Amino acid sequence: MMLVAVVLGALMQVNAGAWGPTGHRVVSRAAILALPSDVPSFVARQIDWIGSRSVLADSWRGPHEPFAKASEDPNHVWYMEQFAFLTTIPRSRDEFVLAVYDEHRRLRESDPQKAALTNVHYTGTLPYAATEGYERLKVAFRNWRELKAANQDATFMEQDAAFYVGWLSHYVADAAQPLHSTVRHDGWVGPNPNGYTTSGEIHWLFENTFVDRMNLHERDIQSRIPATAATVADPFSAMLAHLERAHTRVERVYALEHQQAFATGESPQARELVYTTIADAATLLRDLIYTAWVSSSDLVPSYDADGFTNSPKNPRYNPATGSAPPAAPVR
Repeated sequence: MMLVAVVLGALMQVNAGAWGPTGHRVVSRAAILALPSDVPSFVARQIDWIGSRSVLADSWRGPHEPFAKASEDPNHVWYMEQFAFLTTIPRSRDEFVLAVYDEHRRLRESDPQKAALTNVHYTGTLPYAATEGYERLKVAFRNWRELKAANQDATFMEQDAAFYVGWLSHYVADAAQPLHSTVRHDGWVGPNPNGYTTSGEIHWLFENTFVDRMNLHERDIQSRIPATAATVADPFSAMLAHLERAHTRVERVYALEHQQAFATGESPQARELVYTTIADAATLLRDLIYTAWVSSSDLVPSYDADGFTNSPKNPRYNPATGSAPPAAPVR
């Protein structure tokens, strides 16, 4: 019960954003510089705009915009300890929300403190936000193709696509930050035999202060991004795997802070952790952009009302959500 109370205290302190402006900008710029030549040149041409837009999603989380904040906050985190009761992550944001709520209801009588943490604000929805963003980009690319095929002006659609790249970039970068995947995002909670910091300062110290101290630049990670872009068979599963990799690095962040490795920008071990996580994000972002472009040429299925996600006749239809979860790709 004490551990639950400690975790509750930690979760209630949530105030960190994501990578600071430098980290987000570097992820987006490095990804664009690594794109294959068959991606339309308008993407690379707008690299500065995309880099500036990569931090925008955090601005929607201010206390003076409570509706936007309530909607947006969960999109930036994925606290894996909080939904360990799930054996499979639902392929639907709505089904995930309901699964978490069902667990909340189950716990209300037996463990009200734990129940208070069992909701999407203390689990997060990051992989859903990222996958939804990927699909928005795919639609923009498809619309661009249609405009060009009709010899119509595609300038505004190019701006839309660039905006979506920046928006998607934010979530992919957040997912690479280890402290966005854990209840220990703002200080160690639970048994602490190694004496790790319990201060919420570690989050900003790692992702912003240290990143700026080391003068991170996209050239630092270009060689760490595979030369050949890959198409991503299932963006949602790729995001889950991306978050799982980040989660394996949580204690490494704390160990480095304990060694005062973030005090200057010189620690080789701390620099390597930043390079690894940033390159991981830039690689996945590059591949998602490329996949959105390639798949935007796919034929759109013919109209089939019974196959729509909100049709009760869809074989995957879930009446509790009023929709059918997306099917996993056939491998």
